[in-house]
Amino acid sequence: MKKLSKAIILAFGTVSILSTQAFAGKKVLIYDDTETLGTGNYQNENYLIYKKDIEESEGNYTFNFTYGWNDKTDLAINIPFEYLKNYEDVHSDISDPSIEIKYRFFEKDNLKFAMKPFLGIPVKKDSDFSEGHFQYGITLVSQYEIEKWSFYANTSFVIHKEKLNENEFFQSFSAEYNISDNFSLIGTLYLSSYDETEKGGIIGFGYSFSKFEMGLGIGKVFNPENNYSIYAGFTIKFF
Repeated sequence: MKKLSKAIILAFGTVSILSTQAFAGKKVLIYDDTETLGTGNYQNENYLIYKKDIEESEGNYTFNFTYGWNDKTDLAINIPFEYLKNYEDVHSDISDPSIEIKYRFFEKDNLKFAMKPFLGIPVKKDSDFSEGHFQYGITLVSQYEIEKWSFYANTSFVIHKEKLNENEFFQSFSAEYNISDNFSLIGTLYLSSYDETEKGGIIGFGYSFSKFEMGLGIGKVFNPENNYSIYAGFTIKFF
């Protein structure tokens, strides 16, 4: 059964407080940045992905809750649900939840680096969308801001405990142009390597209003089978 890339799902991960040039709801388009919530703050992120191929369509919804442990560290849990429809059947079920810690370890001028170790937990091994075993890995996030531009890079490596030589690598590069304090345009290129290599791109926008942020975009996997992909995300802040 074809499934959405686990590294892509894990890469969404912890979503952060807004800086002057960052919309939290846009994380569905850039995967992550280096910002953190701050001590005692928390928020809810929601990600939705829909992919339409020639023979099937698939979707993912991920519920994220993030808590600011201190000014440089966030704790988060992600609970994903997946959907698959083809000519023969329709499947929907919970996938493997993950827990993660994001720590911003470097910050100088406009350049920041963060690392995010994570653990995927198979809570329902008979699910069509579960890996059936623990997964663990780490993501390195970099961010650079200059005037109205922000640039992001995410590098993830996922180890599958019971699958030798089938570990997963994920890399993304994103650029964001801030049109105003509330609105930005975003473009992303990514590569995911697991049972097969997937390359793709996303374009979209981020929007912020009060304690609500959102991102919406359309993507394309660079192969003839993928028709299109839709990415949507929204954030509700509780501080």
